[in-house]
Order: sequence, then C-alpha cells, then structure tokens
Amino acid sequence: MGSKSNSKLEKIKLVLIVLSVLLVFVLGILGFKETTGENFNFFAAIYSTICLFLMGNADPVPGSTFLLIAQYLAAILFGLGVFSLVFDQVHNAFVIARIRFTYKDHIVVFSLNEIGHKLVKELLEGGHKVVIVESDKENNFIYQIKELGGLIIIGNGSDGNVINDAALALAKTCIICGDSDQENMEIANEVLFFRQKKETHDSLKILLHITDNNNINILKDYLDIHNQDEEYDLETFNVSQLAARMIYDQYPPHEYLNPEKDDENAIAIIGYNQSAEEFLLENIILSHYPELNNLKIYLIDKDADTYYNEFNYKYPFHSEFIDLNPVKLLNGSFYANFAWSKKDIEKLSKVKVVYMFGNSDSELLSSSANLRQFLYNQTLSISQIPIILCLPEDAGITELLDSNRDPKTNASFVFSKRLNIQLFHLISDTCTTRNLLEQTELIDKLSKIINYYYSIKYEFSYELKDHWKVDNADTLINELEALLHEMPEKDEKITDRTIQKQLIKHLSEKTGIHYNSLYSRLSVEKRWNILTHRKKDSNRYAARQLGLKFSSLKRIGCDPLTIENITRYYAKLAPMEHKRWSAEKMVFNYKYGPLVSDKAERYVLKDVLKIHDQLISYDKLTEVEKEKDLNLFLLLPLLSQIYKSN
Repeated sequence: MGSKSNSKLEKIKLVLIVLSVLLVFVLGILGFKETTGENFNFFAAIYSTICLFLMGNADPVPGSTFLLIAQYLAAILFGLGVFSLVFDQVHNAFVIARIRFTYKDHIVVFSLNEIGHKLVKELLEGGHKVVIVESDKENNFIYQIKELGGLIIIGNGSDGNVINDAALALAKTCIICGDSDQENMEIANEVLFFRQKKETHDSLKILLHITDNNNINILKDYLDIHNQDEEYDLETFNVSQLAARMIYDQYPPHEYLNPEKDDENAIAIIGYNQSAEEFLLENIILSHYPELNNLKIYLIDKDADTYYNEFNYKYPFHSEFIDLNPVKLLNGSFYANFAWSKKDIEKLSKVKVVYMFGNSDSELLSSSANLRQFLYNQTLSISQIPIILCLPEDAGITELLDSNRDPKTNASFVFSKRLNIQLFHLISDTCTTRNLLEQTELIDKLSKIINYYYSIKYEFSYELKDHWKVDNADTLINELEALLHEMPEKDEKITDRTIQKQLIKHLSEKTGIHYNSLYSRLSVEKRWNILTHRKKDSNRYAARQLGLKFSSLKRIGCDPLTIENITRYYAKLAPMEHKRWSAEKMVFNYKYGPLVSDKAERYVLKDVLKIHDQLISYDKLTEVEKEKDLNLFLLLPLLSQIYKSN
C-alpha cells in the first residue's frame, strides 16, 4: 500500500511541475504580446519567457499582469529547482545529526527489500527506534517507512562512513537482510571491522540473511570456532530454514500419529523445493520415538525419483533415520490418478498428515483443493487428513482473497476451518521480530537451561578448580545436580533466573566465594554466550523435541513424569535421545572417527574437522557415554514445568 501511495504522489508532483512550466509559457507569451503590441514576435517571446527562469527581465514596473504572474511563477519554479538540488544532502545531514544526538540502543536495518520492509514496519509499529540504510533512493517502501517514523540513510551499507552515520557504535541490533549473499557478507565484514575500530563495549546482535546453505554452513562452522568475543553475536537466518522449522513446530508429525492403533504411521510431502528439503532435515533430526521405528515419509512429485536421488546424494545417511519413499505424481490436479497402482492410492489415502510445498501460491491453493477432492473420494471425509501449505507469497493472492471480508467467511477461514487446509506464509509467518529478535521465547529459555544443566555436570567442576582453586568441586557439583532435580517438587514457578540464583547462592555459601564473582563466570547467559553457533543450534534442537518426548513418554506409560519413572523406563528412553543426537550431528556433517587424548588435537578433531567417536549405535556405547543420553531425560520434570507454564 505504501509503495503505491509513494508512486502516485511522485506522478502528481511531475504533473504539477509540467503544468506550472506550461502556465509560465502561456502567461509569458500573453504578457509579452500585451506589452509589445504590434512589435510582438512569437519566437522572441519564447526566448524571453525562457529567460524568466534565469531571473532575467526583473523589471519592477511590468507592463502586463500576465507577465508579472509569469515572473513570479518562474521565480518559484527556479527556487524549487535549486532547493531540490540540495534537499537530499540537507535532509540526509539532518537525519544523521538526529541519529547521532538522540539515538541509542536502536536497531539498524540494511536494505528495504521485502524482508527488511516487513521487519522495519513491525519494529516501528512496536515503538522501536529504527535506522534504515538503503542504497536505492527510488525504493518504493521509503515513503511508507518515513511516515511510520523510520530514519533512512541513503548509501551503500559496506561504506564505513555510512555505518558511522547510522551510529552503529551505539546500536543494540543490526539486521542485514539484502537479497545478495555476497553484499550481505561484505556489509557484515565492514560492521565487524567498524566495531573493532571503535572499540565499543556493548554487545551487538547481528542478524545476517543468507540464502545459500553452503554459505550458512561455512559461517556456522568456522566464523566462531573459539567464540571468545562477546562484543557481538552474529546469527545467520534463512527464510526456507525458518519456514521448515516453524512448520515442524506448529504442525509436528507426532501429533497426528497413533502407533498403538495404526499399522502404518506415515506422512506425505507433496512438491519439492528448498523449504521441502529443509523440512525433511527437520524430520531426520527430530522425528524419533521410543519404539525406534523410522518415520515413513512419502515424497510425492512429478519428478519424485529425481528429487529423491538429489536428496540421497546430499544426505546419504538419511535411511538410518527416516524411511523416504518417492511416489511419482501423474498430474497436478490429482485427476485420473487411479492410473496409479492400488498400492499407491492407498499410500496417499492412509497418510496422517500432508505437507505441500511449491513456488506458486495459486498453484498450491488449487492443488490442495484437488487433493482434498481426491482424499474425500478415498476416505469420505472432508477434513480427516490435515493439509499444510507453505505458500511462497509470490503474487499476494491470499491477501486479495481475504481483503475486506468477514474473517469468518474469507478464503483463509474456509480453507482452515472447513477443509482443514492450513496456510503458512513463507515470509510473513517467518520474518517477524518475535522469531528473529526476541530473546524470551520458550525454545530459547529451554535451550539455555538444557545447556546450563550440561555445563553444571561437565564444566563447572573445571571452572571451580581452575579459577577458584576449590578442592571439593566434584562433591559440590553432585549437590547442585540434586538441587536441580528437586526444584520441580519445591518451587511452583521456575525460570532460568531462579535456577541460577539458587545454584550460585549454594556455591557461594559452600565455598565462601562472593556471589558476583561466581555469577560473572557461571551465569546462564555467560555459559550460553561462550557457545559456538553449532552448539547453540544443538541445544535448540534438544529443546524443540521436548513436546514429542512428553507425548511419547505418556503414551508408553511413563506418567507422572518423575525421576523414578524416568529411571524405570531408561531402556526405552536413552536410545531415542542418542538417535536424535546422532541424526543432528550427521546433518551438521560430522563423521565417525576415533579421538585422541591430547586436548589440543582432540579439540581440532571435534570442533574443526567434525570427527566424533560416539556416532555409533547405542548398544556400542560405554556406560559413561550411555549416561549422557539419559541426562536430558532426568531433566524433563524440570523442563516440563517450564514448558507447561508457557
């Protein structure tokens, strides 16, 4: 809407200028004719009128009213022309001065593309101070963003002077969301160089939009190998990955499966693109159950065999974690698909949920309706099998279908409530401040607590011995773990703050070390901030699978969720976690290999070369290694209380 208004306003301005110029010529010619009488010469009048724009013929006693009006109008147009030449520079200087003197802890956004526009609009409407760096001064979103209060600097984001003008030294967040990976990485490099040169002390969160998965993997693997710099936190984000993760979390396959009642528990993926590939990876990492049977997935597409071979080429280990079956789709309308074998028809009609991906909103909407027709003929139910559409938002068709209509009668409502076809928008539902900026999300809370638990078990003892020379560190760690397991029974409301407060207070009382001294090295945030991005992702995956774990444990009879019950079901639980962990590591491109005892070389093998000696079946692990897989389950009563309270 903003881009259309801006374009319309520019057209009106152009028309007014043209009309004003024509009016000067008309009035000038009439005025010169009136003053020259019989000596009037048309071409001479044209020349004299042109001179009016150069402030010529400034006679204080004009011989014609027409001429006087023409002179005034020409003077105004001349003044406006001069002003327009310097306006951009003056306005830019004013914006820069305003930023420098009045902005702090603001958000800097590089690029007003579709993603940037959506984020900036949401941030401004939420009351945030936002500075936008945009290289294209003709960008259609500029007018709307200015109307909302955004301050825009026209310039190249990789220019150090422009970064300085945006007061990045005082900003709290930087979002680099252009469409080119190369340009985005150049800006990120300049931002990091600028921060280092300015010697700023406040931490800066940098969100870097990357489209190529190879670039993402390289950045996550090697940008922060040591991660000793807490002055910035650089996170990459990718729309396809975000969409796949959110679809999995909002519509997880396990919610539709019923292992006790059905012989086959399968899901279907129809269509294949980058988001579909990412969704398959989510299932490889997260879809694991106590029964240890692989989730069956039917990949349905006109080129199903080609896509299957492509996926198998990239991820040859997938068969260890999911049972992926390609099924050729005969046509997009699902018409006459009885040419399929009876077996193929039954495959699709018996799946528990269908996820559809594609590159066209209208094509997906039509295909989903056709699929619902097909399923109705097989099941005689309008909405029995849920269908989830990932819409690429290529043409704005859903907005048009829903515009100016009663929410209970628009297209989205009919699809969602009547046909059980859920619409998920690739950009609008993923690129939000809640997903990218807010740090109070449930998954982040749980991830930090999971990491804190493992820090207590495997890192605190070293910290206490090395930094504070504590002799009985191992005994204290056992006490902390016991306190942690007792919290669900003693405390009604548990947060990361209450956990760290109780545990650090206990250490302070037992060791005599000041609370603040312990807090500086052993707080939840400190232990989280020193993690590499890969390790943060690992904790997030563990947190994201909690819903599946809770439902699976209840289904197999592990209820209520207590330490005693969990220990009793140990044989079924630990292999499930080890399988999830192994899948995650293999998706992150880890390979099996023996490790050495030398600490420095062991670090290089695990964190740089990605070699791990525990990428083996659960039954081949040592008892100490098996205990690590059980650890997360022992934390479930605590995590469950936080999970339910949110």
